[in-house]
Amino acid sequence: MKHSELRRKCATYLEDLIGAVKSENSNGVLLDYLGFCARFHRYSFRNRLLIWMAKPDATHVAGFGTWKKLGRFVKKREKGIPIFAPMRVTRRPEPELEEDLNEEDDVPFFKVVYVWDVSQTDGKALPEAPDTLGVIGSAGHILPALEDLVRSKGIVLEYADTPHGAHGVSKMGRITVLPSTNDEERFSILAHELAHELLHGVQERMNLSRKVKELEAEATAYIVCRHFGLETKSPSYLALYRVEELDIRASLDRIVSTSSTIIQGAQVQTGERQRKVA
Repeated sequence: MKHSELRRKCATYLEDLIGAVKSENSNGVLLDYLGFCARFHRYSFRNRLLIWMAKPDATHVAGFGTWKKLGRFVKKREKGIPIFAPMRVTRRPEPELEEDLNEEDDVPFFKVVYVWDVSQTDGKALPEAPDTLGVIGSAGHILPALEDLVRSKGIVLEYADTPHGAHGVSKMGRITVLPSTNDEERFSILAHELAHELLHGVQERMNLSRKVKELEAEATAYIVCRHFGLETKSPSYLALYRVEELDIRASLDRIVSTSSTIIQGAQVQTGERQRKVA
């Protein structure tokens, strides 16, 4: 498949997703997509969308050669999923001066490659479980890592009473969470407020509506919680079809990018804690 063709296909998929999200009964579609993002947080927005539209139940994808190295092979008649892979080529510019003769530019571009889900392969068992819901365990085990991540970003974290009895409050550099919450609630609330801190600077807090900001923060928290195996309620305001189409486009990209940042950051902090104990 040509690069231009895949770009058009990706654009079509995005239109389909927006249409589904805006439809009257789209909340389930959106939650399915956000759950998918929890499994594929390391992939770009476009590649997540391509994989999801081709195989929404995918759990772990890789190229033909990678599967071969793992002792697995792609089953007959299984269709590959086209995604974008970043490449770099060296281009020598036309010299204008004598000293320019040795100058070269690295030019980034994307080519189309194919991947297959583990369910489309057979062979040896994987050396470790696919990245589906991430760390399995109680929130009490994961919560300290998220707290460390918050503090590592220079954000003050406190457990204290909040205005109007809110569960949590983000005030640009300070997060306050009600102390009466349990570990699971704290994790979800903290992920939500950290999303506000990462997503919503001065300009966003001034220019975005409260509805959009809450949609972005709660959807981000939903992905993070799902990744770490925590079940949360499905808030009614995750129905993004109530937001204008341009906001949907912008929000989905921001949501998946920010959730990926939080997930990977929490994993790093978990590793740091384990090294200190060892």
